[in-house]
Amino acid sequence: DTFLGFYNAAEEYFTHTCSIAYHFPGTNTSRLRALDFRRETAPEKSMNGTYSTNAFSQEAVNVIEEHHKKKQSEPFFIYLAYQAVHGPLEAPQHYIDMCSHIPEPRRQIFCGMAKAMDEGIGNITRALKATGAWENTLIAFTTDNGGQIETGGNNWPLRGNKATVWEGGVRGV
Repeated sequence: DTFLGFYNAAEEYFTHTCSIAYHFPGTNTSRLRALDFRRETAPEKSMNGTYSTNAFSQEAVNVIEEHHKKKQSEPFFIYLAYQAVHGPLEAPQHYIDMCSHIPEPRRQIFCGMAKAMDEGIGNITRALKATGAWENTLIAFTTDNGGQIETGGNNWPLRGNKATVWEGGVRGV
């Protein structure tokens, strides 16, 4: 078993830090940035500057290749929960540049995030095919809620967005 990921939410994609609110009696509440990226249970400090979508994709490829080397005939399971396309809106510039035809800046970044995830899924698919695991693989895509329109999401034709009870908040499109 392996784990690469975070325990909290809304981590930055390159620094892998998140903002934590804290309050000391007699003071105003403040925010602290802290590393929240783990390999197994230990903090993963070597990936500062690595875009998380790329890190998760490469980790999945590594797991597939290592499994192929050691246990070819045994089935395996990967649960890959990408951070993308969740806020904060961050993507490497070359992915954003691929979306320059989109006039709205938040949507350009959102598009760049989706492009990075799409490339990662392609890399994982190629690894499955190269190791002979593709013909025996089931891939399921799912989401936990609709998109947040304030951070580039778009749930049309559904009404509403994340954190609402409308269809756009509870269904993914």
